Amino acid sequence: MILSATLSLLILISTGQSPPATVSPITFKNETPIPVLVQVKSIFNGQLLRDRPYLIKPGETSPPIQIPGTKSVSISDSKSPRPLVQIPLPQTNEELLIAIVGTEKSMKLELRKPTN
Repeated sequence: MILSATLSLLILISTGQSPPATVSPITFKNETPIPVLVQVKSIFNGQLLRDRPYLIKPGETSPPIQIPGTKSVSISDSKSPRPLVQIPLPQTNEELLIAIVGTEKSMKLELRKPTN
C-alpha cells in the first residue's frame, strides 16, 4: 500500500502534474433582456482549458461550472460572436454566483451571494 502511494506520487512529480485540485463551482444568472453566451476559460498546469459555452436566456441561470485554474469569462450576445464582457474571475474556494446585468450594448458582472 505504501509502495503504491509512493509510486503514484513519484509518477505525478516526474510527469510535472499536480494532484487534482478542488474546484469551486461558478454559476451565472442572466438579468439582461437578451440571451447571452457565457464561456469560462482557465490556465491550469500551464495549459489553456475551455469549458463549453452556455446559452443563458433572460432570467435563467447556468449550471454550475467547475473548471480548475486561474479563470476568466467571455460573455457575448447570442447573435454575435464578439465578446461584450471579457474579464478575469476572482480566485476563491467558495461557490460564486455572478449576475450579468445591463443591456445589449453595455453589460457588467455583479457578485451575488449564492442561495443554497
